[in-house]
Amino acid sequence: MKSLQKGAVVNSTATSLQKATLTQSVVVWDIFKKHRSIFPHIRNDYLKRQIVVDNVIFDRGVVIVNNEYKRKVKLNKKVFEKGTYIIHQIVNSVRGNGNATKVLKKFLNSLTNVRKCILTVRKSNLVARKFYERMGFKQVDTISWSNKTIKGIIYEIILNDNVIDA
Repeated sequence: MKSLQKGAVVNSTATSLQKATLTQSVVVWDIFKKHRSIFPHIRNDYLKRQIVVDNVIFDRGVVIVNNEYKRKVKLNKKVFEKGTYIIHQIVNSVRGNGNATKVLKKFLNSLTNVRKCILTVRKSNLVARKFYERMGFKQVDTISWSNKTIKGIIYEIILNDNVIDA
């Protein structure tokens, strides 16, 4: 086992992640619809576009929509270098079954030549924030959406100190 940060342990022999397919897009969409209060902005056409470009993991009933930054990106006051991965959304079809932990660990472990992975979350989503912190993510800045009416937090996890930012 390799340790990412204090409290975040990833199994180095994890099996490969399952990518979502267009055939599964209806199931993936249904999972997001079930959690509409948390993901009101997610649309079916967005999910399909992300599936086509292989940015959606669908493993053990857990969906992770992710992407690699192709250039330097600034979120609020924090700058993230090219090559940083961002998790746009993560949702478990069955809350509390432990699969989100397993799949997120497997996902982070798959990022072998990546220095950082980041995500943003609503400040009010205490369940998700606690989960990310348990997984080893650290708060690095704040963010807001909808003309600053929705407050959020930016989290990052350092995956590999030996990878130099691009």
